[in-house]
Order: sequence, then structure tokens, then C-alpha cells
Amino acid sequence: MRRVVLAMAVSVDGFVAAEDGALDWMFPFLDEEVERWIIDYVSTTDVHLIGRVNYQEQERYWPTAPDAQAPLLNRVEKVVFSSTLTEAGWANSRIAEHDVRTEIERLKALPGRDILVPGGARFARHVAEQGLVDLYRLMVYPVALGSGIPLFTSRVPLRLVSARSFASGAVSLMYEPGG
Repeated sequence: MRRVVLAMAVSVDGFVAAEDGALDWMFPFLDEEVERWIIDYVSTTDVHLIGRVNYQEQERYWPTAPDAQAPLLNRVEKVVFSSTLTEAGWANSRIAEHDVRTEIERLKALPGRDILVPGGARFARHVAEQGLVDLYRLMVYPVALGSGIPLFTSRVPLRLVSARSFASGAVSLMYEPGG
């Protein structure tokens, strides 16, 4: 059965974005090695679940981006969760027909690869709080923000599956729910 994989960039003090939503703190550590790792795991998915805010940011950037990830992200199916959007203009995107739980259950029952939740703090937190995540892929960047937007706002026991460090100082940690 397909898994729901939540992938997030995280500071060493547990924030996924600065207070103002800025992500510029991670860019100095996105070298070729980290980018290759990201492409490799995104390639194991064929559906991305995205909240409205993250979708609109990505929709503005990826269709014409020169990044190596762009063809992959433009090709993958994207399911957008929004109560305000009526259409999704980015290639291979659609507005979710059901609530998050129902949509995930429906997608997991279909044949295919893993289902990715590629960030967006509020949406990712919502998916996690409902217990819908099968695997957490956290890329911890070597910077402390001091404050910001957390991924978790309550206790979530996790079991380490694997860890990998990168020359940039970033560390990939993969966890399954449970402890």
C-alpha cells in the first residue's frame, strides 16, 4: 500500500519557517548533494498533497524555474486542499474533491507510488495531527532560528528509521510514527 510521506525542512530548534514565513535560512545549505537527495526521494512519489498557500507559492515558481527539480514537480499530480480556490492552473493539478482524510484514504487504495506532503507548515501540521503520516522525512539544517513556525504543536512519538548527514552540515532524519 502507498505511504503518506511528509517532507519538511527544519531548523535545529524545530522551526519550519521564520516568524514571517521566510525560508531564506535554508538556502545556503542547499548544495548539489542535498538537491540530489531531494530529487531522489521526490522521484519515489507520484502524488503531492498541497495546501492553498504552499500551492500558490509553488505555482508561481516551478512552471518556469531553471532548477533541476522543476520537470519532476511540474509532471507530478498535485492535489490542492482549499476552501477558496475553484481551479488549479499549474500542470497536473486539481482541487481536492474530499476532506484530507477521505482523499488520502482514496489515494492510498489506488495503485501507485508514495504520496508526498511537501511542506506548507499549516497544512502539514493538519495532516500530521490527524495521524495520516506514515513516514516523516525531515531535513534538519544547521541553523537555529530562535522562533518561528513549528511543524509540531503537540507531542508526537516517533521512531527513527534512518539518518544521513551531508557535507553542508544538513542532516536527513526519517521517522515513522510511534515510539
